[in-house]
Amino acid sequence: MDFAAFHQMHRPRYVREAERWLRSRADAEDAVDDAFVQLAEEWPHILRAENPAAYAWRVVKHRVIDHARARGRRATLMDTAVFETVTLTGAEDAFEVIEQNLRLFHAIEALPERQRDIVRLRYCEGYTIAEVADHLGISEAGVRSHERYARRRLREIYTTSAEEERS
Repeated sequence: MDFAAFHQMHRPRYVREAERWLRSRADAEDAVDDAFVQLAEEWPHILRAENPAAYAWRVVKHRVIDHARARGRRATLMDTAVFETVTLTGAEDAFEVIEQNLRLFHAIEALPERQRDIVRLRYCEGYTIAEVADHLGISEAGVRSHERYARRRLREIYTTSAEEERS
């Protein structure tokens, strides 16, 4: 694939995701543009990589983190969409819902990077398995496998966290 086509296909999605992390459209566009400058410089090398899409995704994530640090912030996955869409059952009041959502957020943050990316893309962004596979440059079977392990690990982390808070 030539660089211009790759840029046109992936930039809008990268900007949306960077904006979710940075909470600023301008910062997101700057971070993604910086990533694409690096990608353009390395394009011949990237095309020889086993998985160019996954390589590009890592570059974008690193640029987002760099931009967050430069502004004295930490890039995180915490955003209002997580709290709006993840409402756990059994909550007695709004404060309990917030506590449960925070435990879930911390559990997601504790996942390995690939699993965390897949959870975020599938459940926060609403991507299909095929879209996640395309975005991360892995097979659909790989997405399903990582997602299965992530869900299992989230249950373990979340359950342990809830038990520790009760004791």
